[in-house]
Amino acid sequence: MQTRRRIAPLWWVAAGVLIIAGAAVFIVWAGAPVIGQSFTVGYVDMQKTLDSHPRKAASERALQEFFQAKQREFQQRSRGLTAVQRQELDRQLQQQFLAKREELFSGLDKDIRQAVEKVAKDRGVGIVLDRTVVLYGGTDLTDAVIAQLNAR
Repeated sequence: MQTRRRIAPLWWVAAGVLIIAGAAVFIVWAGAPVIGQSFTVGYVDMQKTLDSHPRKAASERALQEFFQAKQREFQQRSRGLTAVQRQELDRQLQQQFLAKREELFSGLDKDIRQAVEKVAKDRGVGIVLDRTVVLYGGTDLTDAVIAQLNAR
């Protein structure tokens, strides 16, 4: 059995060259490190940082109070409802709980990300990863980020 090799049309080759050249120009224009240049990689233990956030305890208390209020609301409103109606009420209250959790903790996440960005820029770190994805190397910025959060 004989196989036939096809040669890519010239326009495919030209398109590939243009894409690669365009990407190289964009990288240089954006100020990102170019092949051969070095950059520093840092990492942050995001869970430790969240646990150390000065407003975390207050957010958790507020969420717990909200949860308890929703439990009481469910107990009061579910009397006399069918099983299907109770499931629907439970689903609605769970959605409210999740929305409240997002509201409370998204502010903490935003604070942490701003602190990470400031610490990374101050230390000349080009890339910051979560500690869970780093197997070896990198600069640990966790304590500096926690200090930045507590300084606010």
